[in-house]
Amino acid sequence: MNCMLGGNVRIAFLSIHGYVDPVPNLGLVDTGGQVVYVLEMAKQLGKLGIQVDIYTRKFEERKGIEDVTENVRIIRIPCGPKEFIVKEKLYPYLGEFAENFIKYVKKNDIKYSLIHSHYWDAGFVAMIIREKLGIPMAHTSHSLGLIKKMFLGEIGKKVDYGFETRINTEKEILRKSDIIISASPIEPELVEKYYGVKRKFHVVPPGVDIDYFDPRAKKTNIQVPKRYVFTTGRIEWTKGFDLLVKAFKHVADAFKEVKLLLGGGSVTPSKIEKEVRKKLSELSKNLKIENKVIQLGRIPNELLPAYYAKSSVVVLPSRYDLFGMVALEALACARPVVVSKYAGVHKLIKKEFGRIVDPNDEEEFGKSILELIMDKEKADSMGQAGRRYIEENLTWPNLAKKLNEIYEGIL
Repeated sequence: MNCMLGGNVRIAFLSIHGYVDPVPNLGLVDTGGQVVYVLEMAKQLGKLGIQVDIYTRKFEERKGIEDVTENVRIIRIPCGPKEFIVKEKLYPYLGEFAENFIKYVKKNDIKYSLIHSHYWDAGFVAMIIREKLGIPMAHTSHSLGLIKKMFLGEIGKKVDYGFETRINTEKEILRKSDIIISASPIEPELVEKYYGVKRKFHVVPPGVDIDYFDPRAKKTNIQVPKRYVFTTGRIEWTKGFDLLVKAFKHVADAFKEVKLLLGGGSVTPSKIEKEVRKKLSELSKNLKIENKVIQLGRIPNELLPAYYAKSSVVVLPSRYDLFGMVALEALACARPVVVSKYAGVHKLIKKEFGRIVDPNDEEEFGKSILELIMDKEKADSMGQAGRRYIEENLTWPNLAKKLNEIYEGIL
């Protein structure tokens, strides 16, 4: 459609878990790429004249309502105890969230044209609202429980992820949603193969703030090695940091000066994060590269572009990742990337600016990294090509216009 929604259109985004704030504190528990996607899309839709209310859970005496921009606000709905709850433990309180949402919109006489739920917990709530209020429902998964369980294998049994409830709920959401909007180009095939659900998907990947993630961040004064491989993300088994450490052994043996910098983590690390960190330290020591592998911990948001921009190459080593924003942020900072074939973002990676690898093949993985370490001119040229690709295809304003056109099809 050629026209744009706007005017009297009001949409409710549901993003229940984590710390959803006007300026998100990325790195807090359950606060990462999904929160960025929700906020940035909402802000860009707001610029198109659409009113967007982002509903999330109220806890820790946080404000009930906060304005984000002129047409966007965050509304916090109470459910369960007052303290923060990790997303794996929220399910018993989701029915209460739905009830309180319905009470709130009725009391304030708010009419929504569409509910767009993000992640399965919000999808569960959206199905209840859809049934009781008759509001059309769009859904974005951001992650799939069945795929995560499969890739975690025995590791996944160490933590109570609540997979059975999650997977059954996801199947229901995928069947009942009026429209499915995926942030990942690999989700449609995964859903059909593993969930047995075949239906139309609209793919709208995350965008990049190209003013924030900018090659000029290289001028920022941070203390880093002259040559280093960089990655960042949540510290958990699915991210494959251990696979990268094994591959880096081959790199370090061939190029003595290079270091590996592992960024990411929570302000208050969970039990699983502490376990992963310990295993990474033990692995580095066993491989005799402990003096070359540096665990940075959580990197302040304002310094992250500099870590990308100053690196030799950025790696996304995921065992499983429905998308993988690290790759796009690195490209925006004009650095080449080496990306796992198990990360959804690999579908967007071209040979002009990246390499796609099987992270389980540590020797080939290492060779792909080493290629870009050894040839700085090639790496820099690939990085520039990546920056151009992001500028032309993956900015938030362009992607929000695409999302708006999809909404038009249902409204």
